[in-house]
Amino acid sequence: MSTVSVCPSAVFEAPIDLVWELMTQPGGFDGWTDATMVSAEPEGPAQPGQRLHLVTRALGLTFAVTIAVREVDAERHRLHLVVSLPFGLVNDELVTMTDVGDGRTLVRFG
Repeated sequence: MSTVSVCPSAVFEAPIDLVWELMTQPGGFDGWTDATMVSAEPEGPAQPGQRLHLVTRALGLTFAVTIAVREVDAERHRLHLVVSLPFGLVNDELVTMTDVGDGRTLVRFG
């Protein structure tokens, strides 16, 4: 098994509270993932133990994606997600958000 480590980041022209809200509401996942939300178990905002079921499409095929929420730290604006992708790929993702001033937010995916 091989491991690849990357940490893409982006600055969003939105305040951190709005970015946090979008990143922690299952309905908002459609906006920042290349997938469509099917269901959340249990329903509601991101919480440890929650499983999110999504589907994505490529080459005319539909693939299932599952996101297991491991940690939600609202005070530090931090999410730990384990994303199970097609073909046995697993993305152990730590998402952090930082207020960089002027109503902007730095989001790191690592």
